Amino acid sequence: MNLSTSYTHFENITECYEDMLPHGSLVLVFPPIREKFPKTDYLYLLYSDLLEQSPAPYSLKSINALKHLLLPFLALRHRGKVALHYHWLEFQDLKSLLAFPYKLLWFSLFSALGTPIIWTVHNLEPHDRKWLGPHRWLHRRMAKRTQRLHIHSHALLERTSNYLDIPLESSKWCVVPHPSFPADIKERSTSIEELNRRYSCTIPVDATILLLFGNISAYKGILEFVELFIEAVDAGIARETIHVIIAGPVKKGQEAYHQQITSAVTQLPQYFSYLPHFFPEDEYPFLLSASDYCLFNYQNIHSSGGLMMALSYKRKVIAPDIGIFSSHRNDSNVQLFTGKDELRQIIDRLHSSTHSTWHE
Repeated sequence: MNLSTSYTHFENITECYEDMLPHGSLVLVFPPIREKFPKTDYLYLLYSDLLEQSPAPYSLKSINALKHLLLPFLALRHRGKVALHYHWLEFQDLKSLLAFPYKLLWFSLFSALGTPIIWTVHNLEPHDRKWLGPHRWLHRRMAKRTQRLHIHSHALLERTSNYLDIPLESSKWCVVPHPSFPADIKERSTSIEELNRRYSCTIPVDATILLLFGNISAYKGILEFVELFIEAVDAGIARETIHVIIAGPVKKGQEAYHQQITSAVTQLPQYFSYLPHFFPEDEYPFLLSASDYCLFNYQNIHSSGGLMMALSYKRKVIAPDIGIFSSHRNDSNVQLFTGKDELRQIIDRLHSSTHSTWHE
């Protein structure tokens, strides 16, 4: 079958459900939708067309890990009008690995009752690249049990197909675009002043601002970028031309990496604003609006909510030529790089451009 006809494209998740479920069905969602964060929670935004209309054609019920034991009972109670939609099927440590037989038991019972399962494939491998063998086994087993495999772009289809060992021509595939983020774009200088006031920063208004945001984790290559940037400074980048903001909470298990970043930025603190904090929704507009570029130095990635948020705020993007970033190769607002040397060249060009503008 031709690649262009080997999947079904839907504009939103409701259309995907309509292709397989009668109206009035119950959709069980794992992990739980964080309804307190309607502007930044991926799951809320994905399901916003169902959450914000009444009556909605489908009802949603969030389930946590413990409530997996309810799956077969819900399948029997709502027989023919229930489905399970799963996200982020991975484990980070031995403790979470040992919990998976429990989940697989209830998956199996749920599936044995003929109840459909939808899986959104966010990542092919765990970001920390641990337990790769067990992850591949788990993912392929899950893929065979699902009725739908949801991805966010047709550009991800071939790679996902190869990894999961599901043929391109399978009817399981469906593409629903990543939801966009509602953007509250504010005036740049006001945003910088607000961040300086709230976090005691010294972000210069006249500099080109690079933002690295999201959970602090090693796979994002934050420390590696800090080290590269320090090398660029040593080679002659002027203090005032570029300033780097690193913002986001430290992911569980990444405390040592956080300490390494802290030590690195203190070498040249005037160039960095390191904000390892959780940001409330009402502060994201200041963070994004203060920035000229959103920079991603990820070591591996499949899909990216950070990219979609940056584009929603009309920020220019600097990113590696991998995963979902590669599908934006022809976007004039996205600069892709391959390897450290190309990233360094981009930083040098930013410095030269800003420096020459000041002296015109």
